[in-house]
Amino acid sequence: MFSKLEIMKINKILFLILFFPTIIFSQHTIKVTFSPAKDFTWAVLYKNGPTNTKYIAQSRVADGNLVFKLDKKATKGIYKLVYAVPQNDYNFDIIYNGEEDIELTFNLKEGPVFQKSNENIMLNSYLTEMALLGRDLEAKYLKENADAATINSIFEKQKNLQKSYEEKSEGKLVQHFIKANQPYIPNKLETPSNYIKNLTINYFTNIKFNDEVLQSSNFLIEKSLAYITGMVTEGIPKEQSFNNNADEVAAQTRSLELNFQKYFLETLWQKLVNDNLLSTANYLAERYLIPTANQLNDTVLVLKLTQFKNLSIGNPAPDFIVDDGSGKKLSELDIAENYILIFWSSGCSHCLKEIPQLYQLSEELNSTKYKVIAIGLEEDTFKWTNQIIKYPNFINVIKLKKWDNTIVNQYGLTSTPTYFVLDKDKKFLAKPENFEELKTYLKK
Repeated sequence: MFSKLEIMKINKILFLILFFPTIIFSQHTIKVTFSPAKDFTWAVLYKNGPTNTKYIAQSRVADGNLVFKLDKKATKGIYKLVYAVPQNDYNFDIIYNGEEDIELTFNLKEGPVFQKSNENIMLNSYLTEMALLGRDLEAKYLKENADAATINSIFEKQKNLQKSYEEKSEGKLVQHFIKANQPYIPNKLETPSNYIKNLTINYFTNIKFNDEVLQSSNFLIEKSLAYITGMVTEGIPKEQSFNNNADEVAAQTRSLELNFQKYFLETLWQKLVNDNLLSTANYLAERYLIPTANQLNDTVLVLKLTQFKNLSIGNPAPDFIVDDGSGKKLSELDIAENYILIFWSSGCSHCLKEIPQLYQLSEELNSTKYKVIAIGLEEDTFKWTNQIIKYPNFINVIKLKKWDNTIVNQYGLTSTPTYFVLDKDKKFLAKPENFEELKTYLKK
């Protein structure tokens, strides 16, 4: 005979044997239908963490259809689906709760639209309904002689909607995003100007930068970018306003772990660069990201950011001795309205093909408007000396030690030939990727 305690233990073991495998080994899928089908060929799936992304799988998109079978060990969290390059620009987040299959359609206009997945559908519904109320509020609040009862009614709808979705999402991953998206709702009616002011002041009130679920998504970056570019202060130059807003974003991360600060700020910096907001990107790097990278001894990142800032359009080109016998530096030249720099090498086959084309182009250009400075990165002078005889109208400069010369780091050189266009003050006007881009730029 078994005791009552032993029977309970046996029942527990039988339960684990019967039911545990279905919990651990159940597999789920992520199905995506892309349109138009011809525009999508490949996709990669990652699982996001606060400071990294873990590769999960990749697959070809066949006639617009894609299926990822999640591994048995796939855990709940925020996944990122990349559908084009650069990866940081062409991706979207997916909430996976470990309990359900996910199905969605995707096109560039509408983004992801979910047909299966309770949490993703709930988030999209919440955002859509809240956005509709926001547009209604904007249309009626800013009207002359706006009706107070109507405005208060919209605020009440916002409160009720927020409460309803927070209750429905209790215990789910999606609740992190619903709570963080709660808009500013005043307790009593305010003038439109005071409402806008308080909207700005309270922008980050409900956004918890220490929330690991938010940290593992695009949410914090998207909200921060929207703040930097959207909350422009009247009467302040746009660039200064952007920089002030970047200060406020950086302040949100100040008490957080250093590795997350670096990861977040670097991602934000890259987004600003991609959006061509170079001045604000350089401001963020110099004031916050470089000091953080220095604290973590990340010399590679510091060099990358410093090079980018130094080589940004509008900045003075790094100076060097021209070595043409005059003893002058680049900054001291005063012989043309613009200068074309080409970094090349006599041992580079691409250079030997392109530099004659550049010479022919230079012969067609007005010599007082454009002057070519050809900087050879060489191990010795022999081949270079024989080559430059063909290009007497260039200012020919040689820099020995090739890739170990200091000029390589100063100009962020990774290959030859590399082109730059400078104005008369030796400030960067353009950084063409190749000779064809240089020709296109000069024609414009």
